[in-house]
Amino acid sequence: MDTQSAVKLPFNLKIIPINDTGFPIGIPFLAMFNPENLAIKEDIVWGTECGPGGSGSPMHYQRTAPRTFTLELTIDGTGVNTNGVKIPVTAQVILFRAATTGVRGALHQPAFLLVQYGLFICTCVMTTSTVTYTMFDMFGLPIRAKINASFTEHTVKGLSDVLGMLSSPDLTHSKVVQVGDLLPLLTRQVYNKQEYYLQVARVNKLKNFRNLQAGVTLTFPPIAG
Repeated sequence: MDTQSAVKLPFNLKIIPINDTGFPIGIPFLAMFNPENLAIKEDIVWGTECGPGGSGSPMHYQRTAPRTFTLELTIDGTGVNTNGVKIPVTAQVILFRAATTGVRGALHQPAFLLVQYGLFICTCVMTTSTVTYTMFDMFGLPIRAKINASFTEHTVKGLSDVLGMLSSPDLTHSKVVQVGDLLPLLTRQVYNKQEYYLQVARVNKLKNFRNLQAGVTLTFPPIAG
């Protein structure tokens, strides 16, 4: 592996199998390439009390569903990112499956997972995955593939409290805006509430908080409990 790739490798996406207390129980899967896409979805469930024949009703908050996210990974066996060393695609897929879908004897089920990529850290379970082989050699063996995987957030007692400290509303935080980010959602990630987005907009002197500029670093100040 070349020096540049070796330096970047520890910062690549990691999928770590853990048990129900958050303790690692297997070999983690380390992505050769960082995700091409990481889509995070949040669902808030609202209820209504509209009676028969009614035309409208106030919305009442019921619950916030666990976050779900999907990511797309490239698996390569040509040696392009390993200094010419060709790691078979099938072997890399086996490592991915071992970390994510293999049934653990002690758990009698696949492991819970800790997915970490940069500042994104989430304990979760994998719900679906699809491997699409996109390139083959002259013998018909795969030399490149894409993995599309979907995950649902899972709360691990104890570990979630530690991770929650990383986004404590009592601390000042900063976030780099990505394409498509919305200020209310970023505010909710930091404070677990999105009602403070107007205050955040004022602190950062945003003229148009509905159209955030990608690459800009926003400051999220401490808030009173």
